[in-house]
Amino acid sequence: MSKLRIVGLSVASADGHKILEDVSLEFAAGRRYGILGPNGSGKSSLVNALMGHPHYKITAGKILLGKEDIAHLPPDEKAQRGLFLGLQYPVEVEGVSWADFLRVALARQAGNRADFYEILNDLRRHASDLGFKNFDPDRDLNVGFSGGEKKRSEILQMLALRPRFAFLDEPDSGLDIDGAAALMAKLAKLDWPASLAVVTHNPQTLQSLQPDVIYVIKNGRLAASGGEPLIARLQSGGFKDL
Repeated sequence: MSKLRIVGLSVASADGHKILEDVSLEFAAGRRYGILGPNGSGKSSLVNALMGHPHYKITAGKILLGKEDIAHLPPDEKAQRGLFLGLQYPVEVEGVSWADFLRVALARQAGNRADFYEILNDLRRHASDLGFKNFDPDRDLNVGFSGGEKKRSEILQMLALRPRFAFLDEPDSGLDIDGAAALMAKLAKLDWPASLAVVTHNPQTLQSLQPDVIYVIKNGRLAASGGEPLIARLQSGGFKDL
């Protein structure tokens, strides 16, 4: 499986405000990543720009999937190439059921021959593991969901789609301590060789994930990278010394 490499990426908002400058990161199959940083550092902007959110403009750099530069592809084409973003604020879509949304997404995956109803049965088990007690795929997508249910909904979509590169933006927000622990335990045991990156401002969130690599974004730049010892350093000293 190809690596995904972000090379010298600079990003601005739609109104021209500079957000990220010259950021280079790498993501490989089967490895776990943490993207950390203080609030307003640019870490959420990074993954949104990566997926092609229209509020962000890539002004320099490349996003290489193998040898292909996918930086300026639309989000649906990036998704078809195996990229997935779990949103920090999942949107509600009235009139489209959770199941129908997933059915269309699965149908767009090249070569997907999986039985849809078998997938739904698996998702019910996953929902139970995540503490999603009222999971009903016939409900409108995220409509009337609590904050925690919306986060669990995003994770269930990821588990069904089995992307090559998954980026989860603040997946623990809206969850209590037990719910966050159950979520991270589930993410630590994915049964396919995905590259998984969790975006958070809280180093403690990553402890049960045991990431292979930590990237720290601060003031729109890559401020540090390393392994698990970096988590302990951030827990004791915070971001101020980076």
